[in-house]
Amino acid sequence: RDCRPIVVGDLHYLERLTSKLGLGAKRGLAVAAWLGPEPGMAEPPAKVPRGGSRRNGRRDIEVADVGRLVGSASPGRPGKRGGTAAGASIEKAVELVLSRRVEGIATAPVSKESLALAGYGLIGHTELLARLTHTKSYAMMLARKDLRVVFATTHIPISRVARKLTTGDLLEKFSLAAEYLTAYMGVRNPKLGACCLNPHCGEGGILSGEEKDIIIPAVRAARRRGIDVDGPYPADSIFGRNMASRFDAVVAMYHDQGMIPLKMVRQDEVVNITLGLPLVRTSPGHGTAFDIAAEYRADRRGMMTAVRKCAEIAMRMRQRKRNAR
Repeated sequence: RDCRPIVVGDLHYLERLTSKLGLGAKRGLAVAAWLGPEPGMAEPPAKVPRGGSRRNGRRDIEVADVGRLVGSASPGRPGKRGGTAAGASIEKAVELVLSRRVEGIATAPVSKESLALAGYGLIGHTELLARLTHTKSYAMMLARKDLRVVFATTHIPISRVARKLTTGDLLEKFSLAAEYLTAYMGVRNPKLGACCLNPHCGEGGILSGEEKDIIIPAVRAARRRGIDVDGPYPADSIFGRNMASRFDAVVAMYHDQGMIPLKMVRQDEVVNITLGLPLVRTSPGHGTAFDIAAEYRADRRGMMTAVRKCAEIAMRMRQRKRNAR
C-alpha cells in the first residue's frame, strides 16, 4: 500500500525457498522475475494488492535477479557464497537506483564477516554503499520515532574511537544531520545535541581532552555556519526523556553510545538511514540473527518499518524535486 517493493536477489534460490515454506499453497504467493521500466523511468507507487502485483489470480513477489549465487549455502552461518550473493544484490540495487529504475533501497541485514570472506573487506552496508556511489561525506542515522541519533564513528573498535574523532569530521556530521533532517524528515531549522566522549565530559580535561580539544571546537564551528548545535552533554544525561525531546537529533561519538538508548524499547521500530548518499537507503536497526535464520521465524516488523520509511522519504524527495522545478 505504501510502495511497490522489488526484491533484489537470487531468483532461483527465492523460488526454492517460497516452495519450501509453502507460500504458494498457504498464501497464493509466487516469485516472478521483475522486468521493470527503462532507465530513467522509475515507476510511481502502483495500487497493487498487499504482497505484490497480481497475475492470473496469484500475488507475485517480484525479483530483480542477480543470478544463481546462493546455491547450496546453509542459512544460519557466515560464508563466502552468502557474502557474494549479498554483495551482488547491493551492487544491483545501487545500479537500479542510479539508473532511476527504482526510487530507494531498503536493505536487509548483512553479515560483515560474509562480505569480508567474499572479498569486499570488513565493511558493512554504509561503507559499501559509499564506495559504490563514490561518496566521501556520509553518516549513519538511526531513528525510532522522534529519537534520532547520528554517529560520529561507526563500526570501529572502542579503542580507536578517540583517535578517529577530529573536529573536521564532527563538523561534517553536524552539517549532514542538519541538511538531511530537513530533506528527509521535513524538520525546519533542526536543533542538534552533541554527546561527550568521556564520563562527565572529561572533567574539564582532567580525565581526557577530547571534549575541550575536538568536540567543543566542532560545536562552535557549526554554530558559526548557522547550524544549531548544543553541547556536549554526557550520554547519561542527553538521552534522558526530558533532554532528548529538546533535540531533533543527537550526535553520538561511538556505536554503542547511541545504540543502547535507541534499542531499550521496541527494537522493531528502529530504522537505519544513510545520510549523504545520492540515493535513499534505509535498513532495519537489527542484525542478521544467524541463531534463528535456519528456523524461518524472523520478526518481520523491523524490515517492514524500514521499507515504509524508505517509501516515505522517497515520496518526500520526489515532492521536493517537483517543487524545485
